[in-house]
Amino acid sequence: MVNEKIKVNGMHCGSCAFAVENSIKDLDGINDAKVDLDTGTVDLDYDSDKVSKTDIDEAVKEAGFSVEK
Repeated sequence: MVNEKIKVNGMHCGSCAFAVENSIKDLDGINDAKVDLDTGTVDLDYDSDKVSKTDIDEAVKEAGFSVEK
């Protein structure tokens, strides 16, 4: 299991947070994803054998946002 925090650019409201959180949670191997709108971050708990950082970045992109590198 990997616990990680990522910074997501462009989230401004609850709907943004909901879209990002759900997009990530739809991935196989994600145990939990919690958005902190105040800091623009997502706390992740995932199985790195099932899902990659690239998969997570793509899910955020599909929701209309980007992960800060």
